[in-house]
Amino acid sequence: MLRRRLDPELHGSAGYTSVTRVAALGLIVGFFGLASHLAVQTWYGDRILPGVVVAGKNLGGLTLAQARSSIQKDVASYHLHLDVGGEKYELSAADVGATFDVETTLASAYASGRDSWLPPLHHEPLDLSYRLNRAQLNALATSVATKIGTPPVDAGVVVSGGALSTIPEKSGWSIDRAGLQRLIEDDVRTTGGAKLLLKPREQVADIQVAALAPTIDETKRLMAVPIVLTYADQTYTPTPSQIGQWIAFNKQPDGTGFKLVPQVNTAKLKNYVQSVANKIDISPVNQTVNIENGVSKVTQVGVDGLAIDQDPLTAAITDSVNKQTPLTLAVTAHPVAFRTTSTTLVTLDLGRYIEVNLSKQHLWVWQDHAVIYESPITSGATGAGLGTVTGLFSIYYKTTNTHLVGYQYGYNYDVPVKYWMPFYSGYGLHDASWRNGNFGGQDYYYGGSHGCVNLPDVTAEFVYNWATIGTPVWIHK
Repeated sequence: MLRRRLDPELHGSAGYTSVTRVAALGLIVGFFGLASHLAVQTWYGDRILPGVVVAGKNLGGLTLAQARSSIQKDVASYHLHLDVGGEKYELSAADVGATFDVETTLASAYASGRDSWLPPLHHEPLDLSYRLNRAQLNALATSVATKIGTPPVDAGVVVSGGALSTIPEKSGWSIDRAGLQRLIEDDVRTTGGAKLLLKPREQVADIQVAALAPTIDETKRLMAVPIVLTYADQTYTPTPSQIGQWIAFNKQPDGTGFKLVPQVNTAKLKNYVQSVANKIDISPVNQTVNIENGVSKVTQVGVDGLAIDQDPLTAAITDSVNKQTPLTLAVTAHPVAFRTTSTTLVTLDLGRYIEVNLSKQHLWVWQDHAVIYESPITSGATGAGLGTVTGLFSIYYKTTNTHLVGYQYGYNYDVPVKYWMPFYSGYGLHDASWRNGNFGGQDYYYGGSHGCVNLPDVTAEFVYNWATIGTPVWIHK
């Protein structure tokens, strides 16, 4: 009886001892864990904790200086190897707009695991810290997409010689620019090294050659529209082949996709209308009139012309073909008035005289109502207030190999001339070798003479030998 009462007591005492032992063991393990943590933290005070991986590289155990050097080496050697549709690119960080932040990356690596109470045996891998110029990255992606991408080409219909044929469609290719930017950023984040491959996406043409049967049938019906044009006793009937040359094919939505719709192209039709006009139109003959000394004389009589009204004709044909309605039309025409051109001539009723036109910077020698000699000249510098006088004068003196002196007229010059023929006060006809053959230009306005009429050497010699004292000199504008 006594033993049986004592057994439970003995049993309870053993359970208490077991709990105590477990608790003691936990304290011991915790103590050693804490001690290990403190020991590791102390040992790695200026080092990266074990198991710290940055951009795929284990930096555990490295001093801060060693880790910084390792990160700097990785970012300095960064290159992006990109293959887009067979087009290969080798790009630097600067090319993609990336700037790596070594110090921030190093700080993240050093802090990794230091807030844990357990010994740092494993950490989540870290990425590089960086800044990205989004505008530059977008420009790069756009440039690549533009170079690689090609738009699709729709199937088409061609009309040649009255026959219709089709041109097959071509698929295009496009680049997912957003996907390309994500791919590049992922590579920057881990300093890359791998070859990145991006395949272009196929873009199917909106219009397939297999769907062109309705377009071809519609075109044939347009080409078969009967058109008869009449003018007087002439008839013009365009053939189906000619009508086919007027047709253009317009891409239009049809609810589920797109279709080609044949319609008359007005610009093409105008070529045909012009060919009809060329057979009907009559060009006007312009009238010419010579006005000599105020007396008009018709040298060619003007005759009105004729031209068909092309715009209403073009509009009528366009409407007829597009609506597939037969057309019989009388072509209308309107008169085209001739123009009158006149030439004004002023001549002197003299047997011999010299004419100088200041506006044209030209001289004519008249004898028996005919020009026997002409030449460019340079007159006075009008813009400088030294213009040549106008009016009817006559040569009152002639001499050769003399000097023209300006001081007596208020000008500072003294130049030699071979031929001197004054016609009014200090104004005269003479050679001007200093012009080096440059006569007849409009530069006389500021670069002309002091009022005289400068002549080329050969002209001055001719005029001097031909003219006599008293020969009229007519100067006008």
